[in-house]
Amino acid sequence: MSQKQYLTAFIHNSASIRDVVGEDITDAPHKAVAYNEDGKLVLPAADGDPAVGVVLSDAAGYDTGAALVTKAGMELDVLIKDIGLVEAGEAIAKGDLLTASAAGTVQKAVSGNFIFGVAMTAAQEAGELVQIQITKSGYQK
Repeated sequence: MSQKQYLTAFIHNSASIRDVVGEDITDAPHKAVAYNEDGKLVLPAADGDPAVGVVLSDAAGYDTGAALVTKAGMELDVLIKDIGLVEAGEAIAKGDLLTASAAGTVQKAVSGNFIFGVAMTAAQEAGELVQIQITKSGYQK
């Protein structure tokens, strides 16, 4: 972890964080996550809600045979800035402004949605991985 001390404040230069999961998440890698009221990582509460980042890895996931489940209380690595891969929830074109869905995927931002980032690659259909530049750019008009 890279930290620099500036008087009474510090700057964290890393593009990722490690934090605790607040509720079980199925197939967490490449999903967008937000913080709940307890400051724990969860899937966004509703389509278009702000997200804090994208899950990078899930070494602690529990394999159910059909899916990988990350249990509440486990820790995950989350990309909070720069460019990474996220799961598309629909067809996406390069350059689309993206928002997070309640499923943790991304979709095209519509009026009132929080703009999570910009698509750097395209996805033909839901379930594909798309490259996103995480911008956290406010709300779509």
